[in-house]
Amino acid sequence: MSVKACLKGKIASGQVNDRKGRATLDLLAKLTRQYEGAGFNRLQAEAMAAEEAQLIIGRKAAETRHVLLGQAAAAMRSKELVEESKQLGSLMTDVLERNEASRNRMATVVGTQRALMRQFQHRLGGLIQKHSRDLLGRTRNPTNLANVVKELHGEASGDAAALAMANAVRDAFEDMRLQFNAAGGVIGKLENWGLPHAHSRAAIRKAGFDAWAAEVGPRLAWHKIPDDYTGRPLAEEGEMPSPAVAHRFLREAFDNIAFGRTTESGEKVAREGMALWRRRAQPRVLPFKSTDDWGAYNRKFGTGDPFASIIGHAQRMARDIALAREFGPDPRAGFRARAEMAMAKARELGDVDLARKIEGSAAHGERMLNIISGSQVPAGPFQEAMASLFSTTRHVLTAAFLDRAILSAVSDLNSMRVAAKAVGMNPANVVSRHVKLLADSLSREEAARAGWIADTLADPGAALARFQAEVPPAIFAERLSSLVLRIQGLSHWTDQARIAFQMEMAGLFAEHAGKRIADIPEPMRGLLVEKGISDAEWQAFTASDTLFRSTNGATFASPIYWREATDMDRPAADDLFARLQAIVEEQTEFAVPTRSSWAEAHILGTAPPGSIGYELAKSGLMFKSFPMTVTVNQIRRIMAPPHGQGRVSYALDYAGGAILLGAVSLQLVELASGNDPLDMTQADFWAAAALRSGTFGLLGDALASTERPGQGLASFVGGPMVGLAQDTASLTFGNLIDAASGQDMNFLREATRYVNRYLPGGDLPFVGIAADRLLIDRLIMAIDGQGVEELAREVARSRKRRSENIFWLPGTPSPSRMPDFSKVFGQVAEFKARYPELYGEK
Repeated sequence: MSVKACLKGKIASGQVNDRKGRATLDLLAKLTRQYEGAGFNRLQAEAMAAEEAQLIIGRKAAETRHVLLGQAAAAMRSKELVEESKQLGSLMTDVLERNEASRNRMATVVGTQRALMRQFQHRLGGLIQKHSRDLLGRTRNPTNLANVVKELHGEASGDAAALAMANAVRDAFEDMRLQFNAAGGVIGKLENWGLPHAHSRAAIRKAGFDAWAAEVGPRLAWHKIPDDYTGRPLAEEGEMPSPAVAHRFLREAFDNIAFGRTTESGEKVAREGMALWRRRAQPRVLPFKSTDDWGAYNRKFGTGDPFASIIGHAQRMARDIALAREFGPDPRAGFRARAEMAMAKARELGDVDLARKIEGSAAHGERMLNIISGSQVPAGPFQEAMASLFSTTRHVLTAAFLDRAILSAVSDLNSMRVAAKAVGMNPANVVSRHVKLLADSLSREEAARAGWIADTLADPGAALARFQAEVPPAIFAERLSSLVLRIQGLSHWTDQARIAFQMEMAGLFAEHAGKRIADIPEPMRGLLVEKGISDAEWQAFTASDTLFRSTNGATFASPIYWREATDMDRPAADDLFARLQAIVEEQTEFAVPTRSSWAEAHILGTAPPGSIGYELAKSGLMFKSFPMTVTVNQIRRIMAPPHGQGRVSYALDYAGGAILLGAVSLQLVELASGNDPLDMTQADFWAAAALRSGTFGLLGDALASTERPGQGLASFVGGPMVGLAQDTASLTFGNLIDAASGQDMNFLREATRYVNRYLPGGDLPFVGIAADRLLIDRLIMAIDGQGVEELAREVARSRKRRSENIFWLPGTPSPSRMPDFSKVFGQVAEFKARYPELYGEK
């Protein structure tokens, strides 16, 4: 009896599961056809097919067992967390992002993700430092980068430096693969597979399957593509597979990219996406014959250059590894299973209120998971187009409205100060380290040797993420917003602030090298206990031969440097590194805030990009990510102490420092606007400084918006997009209505004001005022007499409002004098002049 007939009999008798049995029959039929096509007779083909099917089923079973073990390990972790949780009602969100006010203390997905990305940036440090983008957004040293891509495809470039970089990239990618597999994933090893692709779904859909397949098919290295069933290459090296096999593979690849289908039958992926292990187990790349083939495809159907492809792959892997470690190879299922365990615990306790809290936490956690995992994507081509259009517009508005953001960035010094105190560091050391890194390239080089690579070198959008996070815009808009943030120094400021804080934390770790955890003072001891760091692990981490030593002899216990220097078993080292670096990343987020997925999820909900609800929410959220994150972080920090006295003490300490730096920022803005510094002896000055300081978070921003000309609460809630729409309508339809009704049009003057308001980089510190006075004001005066009258009225209003405290008046070609810094203490000077005897003067 043939194997096929035997299997059919067992299916009919119920000895073999019907679904699995039919899948095996399909596999046997497929293999039999392949062997018959190779020239074997029917009996030989069936016998060889049966033997190979047994091997394939065994391999698939091993993969499935590996995944199930990973999911089981995640389930055990979930059970432990639920049983040990001290605040079960918020567990489902606390595990995603650190909540300082919660009594739950564990590793978080966001902390682990950032830790891994920091590690990967270090591994790719040579590439990043040599090929990061210039101010115009162009990748530097393109010739060398092209050679790196050649080496990655297995082509000898003759460039030793490029070969070294390519090997570093390969090693980093291999490290990512192993870490993902250790968490239960299934990614096979491919040699010289080149680079991953960020496919342009829009371009591929527009081309259609036939045109896309005709372009990509001849360029592929088919011998590097394994058959889904057999694991064997689809063709011999240098050859094409049969037309039927090539069509099947390309059709499935096209459908996966264009429609999100997971099988040839056209089954759609659920909204949240397939399990990570399945997605990563799919062919990760289309391996190309050569660098030229990769480049030709990328230009036509890709969305990034080689540098962006490498960094993008690292970012996605850091995210996926973090999710798989926490929730297993199917994170969505693992998250929901944990929520069900928590609900079961509440049911066991008979606590209805707790059950309601868990239900709310789980629902919000799902929304946070959408943001963290990147599964909030446009649904359909229309939403894709709308998402891209609105994202592009917001990036241009960012370049127009955040061109003075560096003047407000001094507030970071206060958050760095209180964050340093909260972990037991000397705040003065953090600030001095920041200043050194800002000014001294040698200090930055030493930091890079220890493993700290500036975030914006790898990802120019990292600085923008402090104010907003977006779906990809048009390339010109992304480069424009990046240019404005970099040219004013904000990107450099943010990078070095984060590195300075992390270096000082590494110095604090080194101070306690060799101690038992119990002997390390609080609050550092608590941070280590939270992450489950044992005495043995701490001893291994702070061993003298793995400490980084600077040129001046100072030692640093940097998890990044340690991970490369240690000889600890790789899986154990990966685990310890992730927990230690997560401590550093979570505390750095308090020091130099970027974004909060907890807060964003409240605003964005589950609406996909490109939908009306999402775009309205994103417009309202513009430039509020930073104050919103500060608000959330500081409220949680205030609520963290167990007693009221500690809470009040922290709140007053933070508010006092924030208001002082808000005063500094306010004076800088006045100077950049052509005004003398404000009188700091007046109560209204300190009220304005408090609003600017961020002490009151979003409430302060809302109140301050009511004081700005042409703005108010409605503009604050709607965001700059609403203002843009109103101004555009007034410029166009407003002037058309005036013309139709016989009234004078002010189109040229209003157009000049419009361009000035929305010109990217038009208000850069101490440059924007010169452009206003030398160009914009003169244009307005040249247009018509009303423009001159308007500027005269503006001068009169300015004089009245500021009592002559203006050193560069509107409409004048140059400053009338230097800024008068004596007015900073104007009332004191006046009092001293009136009562000199009180100061020992006559």
